[in-house]
Parts: sequence; structure tokens; C-alpha cells
Amino acid sequence: MSITTTPLSDVALAQLLRAHGLRATAQRRAIYALFAGTENGHLSAEEVFQQARAQLPELSRATVYNALGELAEAGLLGVVEGPGPRQFDANVAPHHHFRCRRCSSLFDIAPERIDMTLREPGFEVERAHVLLEGLCPKCTGAESESPPPRPRPVAG
Repeated sequence: MSITTTPLSDVALAQLLRAHGLRATAQRRAIYALFAGTENGHLSAEEVFQQARAQLPELSRATVYNALGELAEAGLLGVVEGPGPRQFDANVAPHHHFRCRRCSSLFDIAPERIDMTLREPGFEVERAHVLLEGLCPKCTGAESESPPPRPRPVAG
């Protein structure tokens, strides 16, 4: 799943926020600009805070957390739960994720590449999200070159 790589202008950001029922504050524009029209598909709140603070030094951590929650609730950002910090995702189209256990990178996976058939009677699936974990292509090569040390067995 790819997203556009043309950054949105400040005017376009403001219009998009207003169209989703949000006031176009400088803080929201700076925060959403990190995602909109960029390759920054998955960022934690702390990463957003550090990057947005470069543009707005007075930005508080609480403002970032609140704005990210509002952007997600408005449907402008997706949220990826899993091990580690919650990640915010610019790709709001239905999709799943793969997290590399070595480098912690998060990758979008197209839903049609995963069989999500529920064969239990009586259940009605409304939404599904899959988080696959393993090694990404970059780390697969690194692991074959230098495997991590194996834990020692405990003598009993």
C-alpha cells in the first residue's frame, strides 16, 4: 500500500483538517504534515513529538498525544497496536502490518495477501487487523551473516 509522496501545502493541510471537523491549529498542521504526503507511514507519538518540535519548539508532549488521538478519531490516521509503543499510520485504507523483530520496522501488507476467513459459526466479523512478526528482507540477510547468540539452557 503506498501513499502519495507529494507533501501537502499548509493551505491544503488546513482544508483537510477542517473537512474532517478539526480546527486547523498550527500544532495540528505541523503534526499531520509529518504524515500527509510523505513516506513517514508509521511513527510513534515520541517520534512525532521530536520531529514536530523542530518546527514548533513550544510544542508540548500532551498536545502531540491529544492531536494524534483527534487525528485518528477523525479518520486521518490509523493506529497500529502491538509490542512496543503505539504507532500512527498515514495509510488509512484497509491493510495489515508486518513488524520486524530485529529492527522493529513496520511494513504495510495488502489485505488480499492474507486469508482472513473465520470459520466459527455465529461470529460476524466487522473489522480485522493482523500484525505479522518475523524478519524483514534486510534483517533476514543480516541474520544469516551473524545469528544472535542463543540462550543457554538452565541447569536443573
